[in-house]
Amino acid sequence: MDKKKMKILVVVDIVILVALVIILMTLKGGYEEQARRTANEQETAYLEKNTQVLVEQWRAVDQYSMAWKLVHTVLSGVKSEAAFGPALAAIEADKDARFKQVSHLYTGAGINDNVQNGIYQKAGLAEGSILLKNEKNSKEVACGKGCVVKFSYAKGKLTNVDFSGLVQFNLANSLKIEKPAEYHFE
Repeated sequence: MDKKKMKILVVVDIVILVALVIILMTLKGGYEEQARRTANEQETAYLEKNTQVLVEQWRAVDQYSMAWKLVHTVLSGVKSEAAFGPALAAIEADKDARFKQVSHLYTGAGINDNVQNGIYQKAGLAEGSILLKNEKNSKEVACGKGCVVKFSYAKGKLTNVDFSGLVQFNLANSLKIEKPAEYHFE
């Protein structure tokens, strides 16, 4: 009887071990799939956030470039309030020059053309977002996030251009990409 009991115990142990191996393999596959899905979700969220930062920066660089060009145009050209609108419109309409300017800055920073074209496809240019305030005797122009250039007029003549925000604006601060969050697996 002891041999029969031993044989039964050995067979039961083998069946239990095989069942445990099958359960572990099933669980392992489920955990791998869950880990892969969680990692993909976190990576996608991180890439979307970075793309949004790059799009915002692309537009800020466009505003920054247009603002400098506008300051130069206003200070070197006709300094009347009537000439301000057409000067701004001409700068905004010259999309090729604007793209070249932004692209030149990105190329100088070592960002290749394929990446630039991808950002441009998503971001476009900063259309309609440069003129913040257009009141009689006062014009405010955006030159990036939190950056403003102020043009003051009296009797239709330029009296003051405050472009200190433009001078102090740091483009590097507009590119804040955080490192990815730690990987969390539930």
